[in-house]
Amino acid sequence: MEGLGGWLVFVQISLYFSLISIMYVLVTILFPVFEPETWNLITDKTSPGYNQALIQLIIFETVFNVIFVITAVIALFILYRKKKAFPKLMIGYISFSLLVSIVDYAAVSQIEIMAQGDNGKFMSEWIRSLLYASIWIPYFIRSKRVRNTFVN
Repeated sequence: MEGLGGWLVFVQISLYFSLISIMYVLVTILFPVFEPETWNLITDKTSPGYNQALIQLIIFETVFNVIFVITAVIALFILYRKKKAFPKLMIGYISFSLLVSIVDYAAVSQIEIMAQGDNGKFMSEWIRSLLYASIWIPYFIRSKRVRNTFVN
């Protein structure tokens, strides 16, 4: 077994989906926060909207989402080139994504305004990341197709 068929089709779909959904979050939610009016509202210590933890969370989420976009693009590039580095990159990407989702959940739960509006969204995100990691990391480690496909 070799080639980008089989379960690797789902990996490709997942990478494209991640890329699109993260870009959507960046463009519609995170980047608008940095508009001067909004940013000043939350960073001005005299403003009622000031919240240091929220500022840190916004920066954290923005930086790591940009990193995830860049990594997904690189992963897609080396996927189609069938590079040996792809399985290790994906294991790292998945593991790092799980770690970031756990840290994000912990941070959100510490910010009162975020915790109140959460409705379990952030917990379900990290649980989803945990399930995803528990399926795909072993796949990348044990799959004959992965071993036979990524040889360049």
